[in-house]
Amino acid sequence: MASENSTQTATEEIRLLLIGPPKTGQSSIANILAGHNVFPVGASSSVESATPTTQPRHFTNKNILTDKHLLVVDAPPLFILKDATSNEKDMRRLAKCVALVSPGPHAIFLILSCDDAKNERFDMKQIVTTVFGAEALDQSIVVFSFIDRLERKGISVDDWINKECKQQALLEACGHRYLVIDSSHNDQTKHIDFLNRTLTMLNELWKEKLIFKSKMFDDIEQEIQRQEKNRSDLFQKKYANNFYGSEKALRLLLREHMRDELEREPILAEADYLVVEKYLQPIVKSLLQEVARYLEEEIVST
Repeated sequence: MASENSTQTATEEIRLLLIGPPKTGQSSIANILAGHNVFPVGASSSVESATPTTQPRHFTNKNILTDKHLLVVDAPPLFILKDATSNEKDMRRLAKCVALVSPGPHAIFLILSCDDAKNERFDMKQIVTTVFGAEALDQSIVVFSFIDRLERKGISVDDWINKECKQQALLEACGHRYLVIDSSHNDQTKHIDFLNRTLTMLNELWKEKLIFKSKMFDDIEQEIQRQEKNRSDLFQKKYANNFYGSEKALRLLLREHMRDELEREPILAEADYLVVEKYLQPIVKSLLQEVARYLEEEIVST
């Protein structure tokens, strides 16, 4: 869903992946980062509502950073896998997410509601390790949403994080990188502090010149590069007369168009899916086990 209104001369991008349990404001936060409402709010609360042909999962904000684009990928609901019969559909959504953020994210937002006891029982550290590997936590940032609810109770954010938050192991694994956001409104002008802090953290991670890599990302990137090579000549001819950026900027534009093409497809291209299927099968199995554990604890606690 790349914007066509701004300059196309950037040569670099920061890739940001957003994941979290249902009803944590994930898509609303994605919209704040995108600059306007492009992600359907509520799409992450139900597997059935995530319709790939009508509900975008990525957006390239070309105005928020200097000389770089910000790719925002709103991950599908990883935490509400229903049963083994839904595995293929869930795996295809996970595979599309991997392809959209390829060759790997510079940062991962782990979004949790600060006042939802249910979220405390999600072992986000274990889930991230299951899906991406422990190394992904080195580039993860915890985002606590709905801090306005704490304020209404007269609880300061610092006191809550230091004394009451049950995610200390996760915070430690992420190098104590965290952000907080008031989720009571969608007014962009009231999220300036959140955006400034976000961009500072993202730029710091980007300057380290590291992206999260794994064999799964390496394999899907090889397939995407193969497809890029097949499209490259035709793409360059199309834009040669009215594109004034460098060759590197043109390659970035081609990758953005390929992401848009992937978004429009009802399912991930079979070749792309088969590349990562072998990795996703054990991941989905492990996630189902984690969800079963969570549901058992939820039943016991009610």
